Amino acid sequence: MFGFAWKKILRLLPVGLLLMAASFVLAQDNTRTLIPNTPTSGVLDTDNVAQLYRFDGTEGQVVTLSVSSANGLGLALLLSDADGEPVAQDFVTAGETALDAVILPQTGTYYVTVLSAIGVTLPPNSQFTLTLETDDAASVAEATITPVGVGVAVVPTVAAPEETSTVEPEATAEPEATVEVTPTESIAPTSVPQAVFAPGEILTASGLNVNLTWDTTANLDLEIRDPVGGSLRFATPQVNSGGVFDVNVNSVCNTATFDNPTESAAWPAGAIPTGSYELLIYYQPLEDCPTTEPVDFSITVTLDDEVIDSISGTLLPQETYLSSVVIEADGTIVEGASGLYTDTAVLPLPAAEFIANAVPITRDVPVEGIITSPSYYQAYSFEGLANEIITINLNATSGSLDTLLLLLDANGVIIDTSDDIGDGITNSQILNRRLISDSTYTIIATRYGKDVGGTEGGYQLSVTGPSGDLPQELLDLGLPRGAIEVSLLWNTNADIQLLVRDPRGDSVFADTPTAPSGGSLAASGNVNCTASQTSPLSYVYWPEGNLVPGLYEVEVIYRNQCTDTRPVNFTLTARVDGQTIYSDTANPTPNEWYVTSFTIDVNRQVTAASGGFIGTRDRLNSLAIDYVPELPNALTITAGQTINGSITPDNKFDLYTFTGQANDVVTINLTRTAGNLDTTLFLLDSNGLQLAFNDDVVPGDNTDSLISEFTLPQDGQYIIIATHFGLQYGGTTGTYNLSFSRLNEN
Repeated sequence: MFGFAWKKILRLLPVGLLLMAASFVLAQDNTRTLIPNTPTSGVLDTDNVAQLYRFDGTEGQVVTLSVSSANGLGLALLLSDADGEPVAQDFVTAGETALDAVILPQTGTYYVTVLSAIGVTLPPNSQFTLTLETDDAASVAEATITPVGVGVAVVPTVAAPEETSTVEPEATAEPEATVEVTPTESIAPTSVPQAVFAPGEILTASGLNVNLTWDTTANLDLEIRDPVGGSLRFATPQVNSGGVFDVNVNSVCNTATFDNPTESAAWPAGAIPTGSYELLIYYQPLEDCPTTEPVDFSITVTLDDEVIDSISGTLLPQETYLSSVVIEADGTIVEGASGLYTDTAVLPLPAAEFIANAVPITRDVPVEGIITSPSYYQAYSFEGLANEIITINLNATSGSLDTLLLLLDANGVIIDTSDDIGDGITNSQILNRRLISDSTYTIIATRYGKDVGGTEGGYQLSVTGPSGDLPQELLDLGLPRGAIEVSLLWNTNADIQLLVRDPRGDSVFADTPTAPSGGSLAASGNVNCTASQTSPLSYVYWPEGNLVPGLYEVEVIYRNQCTDTRPVNFTLTARVDGQTIYSDTANPTPNEWYVTSFTIDVNRQVTAASGGFIGTRDRLNSLAIDYVPELPNALTITAGQTINGSITPDNKFDLYTFTGQANDVVTINLTRTAGNLDTTLFLLDSNGLQLAFNDDVVPGDNTDSLISEFTLPQDGQYIIIATHFGLQYGGTTGTYNLSFSRLNEN
């Protein structure tokens, strides 16, 4: 009875016209009036996607509706009042669908719509049986379903526990095993029941269509994550909600095209879920025909006659772009936030805002919350003790939520993160993390993509002690406190070395665990690939009363993956006299070298420098020095000349240039003449290409630098950089002599 036109009427017409259409249909067939306790039969197929019935009810009357198909496939039920406002709805994918004990809000005519459930395709002439039961004696208190809006799942009425009374008790009650936290207004995921993320649905005339287009041979890939947890892409071309992926375009070199390549996905006409659809675009170059140019793209989303065509952006290789659209309960579609994916350990807002709005939580007492696009995170706080081992779990409980977990120290530095526990498992866990100091820590519960993400749903968060069967000696490991404390924590089985060099030039690390100045290595995580059973930790300290003034240089070296190829995230923290003076997180690759430093004066005042990567153990990288703006001021040096210079905290490097001929053989010598300067030397061509470098003439013995008898590759100008170890981030200072000679000089 209901064909294409009726599908469109159900979703698009105003209430008055909808009722007129319904009245017209009912007038043609009086048998569609439901009789209480008398089953009524009907048929659904591609031409009749919905059937409409009516009955008269009175205010406060309790009714139950149930429907089942002859073939056992799932059906959906929608109960509406005389004004077309939904009263209750539900669906199942198999078996009987029931609206139990619904309280009618007013006296009048009610309408019952029967249609196929989300993701269910009914065969031709699918028969069903619909039954209306009434119970005039039932009281309001006995009802289990309350009126809800279109597209929102039926939510049972749950009596609030006494502890959540709006009247503040005189004494704090002992918390239950599970507590629902009502977050602060500025960041709050609203404290609605998590069942709100059970899928609602709307009827569509032509479905939902998403098209990604660009104009190069680059391999872009489209993924859509629907509101009920489905991930639609080329590897999963069908999802339970009914979505179907078309063709994976430009995925093969010999068929790649720049002629308007398009990837498409669609949910066909009929019932589709309401809620947020996350759109992800990946730029993944092919190995056999790699592309490197930026690619402009655009996305068009169509829901029946509504079109969103304003989503567009530019991607570089390996970048990911996120956006979303939200199908509202009334059938309208709204564009969500968009933007490039940022690193997991990058906060979308200042850390102080998270810390200021954090909700205190109790150990071993799970809390529940909801992540939505308007409220995409919640912050929590807890008190931690030095050497304590904790585990934090963040698990999605409803909707499509792809969780992301971040842990901040009291200074707002991210000290640990977790996105996915494993392949295909999007829950998050920070496992057996050792805390460095007595402090207040902040947990951020959010989602993949953070502010530009599109997944939504409920979650449960818990903070507990150690997880798993850990040896007691690990649990009892007490790190000694000191005047100086430098700690390094990371998240994999890789061997990451911590080295601290004191003002006398002595180093404390795994090979020399003590220094004459009093420095000691108290923990050395994963050394020689001996994996720790907690988050690996290295710790160097100088005891109380042993604060030697001067420069302290800190190095972190990624020595070995140890068969663990997971990305490494480390946190480096330095404390002096109990105060954190430096903290940073970084993501090194194998063999990368990180350097920072701090200086303590005779009055115990501390000055901390910045930190960063300087290259690898085998090759320091001149790009870590911001030398290009200074090139116009470079001094010219000639063969046989020696120039005096100095490296200071405000002058990290000096530049020199000379003109050379192809096959000239040159020698450059950089020698300290005063101070604690540990020299480093680079030779570049006129384009900035690094040709040669040297740190120590004799590693471990002579820290002067020498580039000896290097053959120039071509005619042109060459650049010499005289600097110190650590480059932009180094701390040693002093004066030097730079000499330049040409072996084949006439």
